[in-house]
Amino acid sequence: MVSYWKNVSIKKISEASGYGTATVDRVLHDRPGVSKRTKDKILKTLNNLQNTSQKNNKKNILVCSQSGPSYNKTLEETLERVNSKNHNKFNLIKKFIAAKDFKPDHFIKILNDTSKFDAVIIVSQEDQNINNEIIKITNEGKPVVTLTTDLPNSNRTCYIGSNQSNAGSTAAQIIGKHVGKKTGSILMVMSMPYRCQQERELGFRKILRSEFPNLIIKESIFNLDTPEESYRYVKKYIKENGTPLGIYNIAGGNLGVAKAISEMDLQQDIIFVGHELNKNSRDLLENNKMDFVIGHDVELEIETAFDKIVNFDSEVENKTFYYSDILIFNRYNCLNKKVF
Repeated sequence: MVSYWKNVSIKKISEASGYGTATVDRVLHDRPGVSKRTKDKILKTLNNLQNTSQKNNKKNILVCSQSGPSYNKTLEETLERVNSKNHNKFNLIKKFIAAKDFKPDHFIKILNDTSKFDAVIIVSQEDQNINNEIIKITNEGKPVVTLTTDLPNSNRTCYIGSNQSNAGSTAAQIIGKHVGKKTGSILMVMSMPYRCQQERELGFRKILRSEFPNLIIKESIFNLDTPEESYRYVKKYIKENGTPLGIYNIAGGNLGVAKAISEMDLQQDIIFVGHELNKNSRDLLENNKMDFVIGHDVELEIETAFDKIVNFDSEVENKTFYYSDILIFNRYNCLNKKVF
């Protein structure tokens, strides 16, 4: 049997090629009695019909991401790479917005026009109006996948990403073990009301409180996911409050945190832990300006999202969480790691 024959009937191939169904059947099942010329023409017709079918059956996936510039760039590049590996079987409609510029209306308008897409992948902070739009979409029988940060009150189809509470607990374990028995403060850097950041904070505080009572989170600062804000607020905090034993950046803007630490010559005094392995954070690790990055396999998460969309059945109860492994990177194991 021809290995790539699928989704095109013998009758349709017969009509398009001009040969009878019996002849087409013999070619598709590799039976004798058909000339090479006839066989080649029938197989060419099959290829043309399958290519047309695939083109017409392309799923339109709306991808909405509200995040920092590094994350949005990583996501866009990974989406294109994974789609290319899948022979561009998806038409990606991308709406990326910097976290600092975001207003819910940016997403609500495009989510409201459900005729333009078959499925949604979304990265967004919590907002009831966005949740309401997602509820409408899923009520129409279309899948919605939340990526990296969840929207559990939106009736989304599933969440794909790290267990963010465990990721925060991992950061606490790293910092606590590094600091040892020293007593002092930890500075936490946050940005927006993302579910992932709230869960990381809860996990971080839980482990610090239960296993490292010698460490206290004195203050959290907010950076809008930008290096400029991170730099300004971290430097200001250290000048006014002294040097913390560690800095945990739950948000984006790692470049700004590292710049503040470096300018104040505190690399040996502060352990700096953040999230997302990308070009910027890998450069910081390589140059000893950041100690650990807690990451995840973005490519695998995108592949999983595409798979859940393709195999979605609105009549079947689906698993709602697909957790990816929490990955820990330092300057010694990030060098050969593919940067997303």
